[in-house]
Amino acid sequence: MRVVLDAVILVRGLINPSGLWGRLVFAQADSYNWVVSPAIVNEFLEVLRRPELVRKYREVPSRNLPWVLAQIATAKMVEPDEIPRVCRDPGDDKFLAAALAGNAAYIVSEDRDLLDLMEYEGITILSAEAFLKVLQRSTG
Repeated sequence: MRVVLDAVILVRGLINPSGLWGRLVFAQADSYNWVVSPAIVNEFLEVLRRPELVRKYREVPSRNLPWVLAQIATAKMVEPDEIPRVCRDPGDDKFLAAALAGNAAYIVSEDRDLLDLMEYEGITILSAEAFLKVLQRSTG
């Protein structure tokens, strides 16, 4: 099952590896195949470098980051031909484009601009909690 993860999911997973997002990013990583694009990887790295995040969570850059980067390196890398203009926040359209280009079944996000869409071109958009339930049903 191919999945696009919003950069916030990855960062929250690094902040709290034993929490909801951490379980999705780490414990359940073998249950799905990541789809990424250069734009998504760039956003993830940019978010990690934000001064307010660095000040508040000094340990985050060193906590499991090499593992996450290795997972991204083995993810299906796609380069969408075009980025649709669909979301209220145009910065989120890159997730839709990557999911479409990578034939993803799901986009997992905590961003209301994506979640409010619920679906895009047959791709289900849901929260980490809802996606964990999907994984439990598929492996249960």
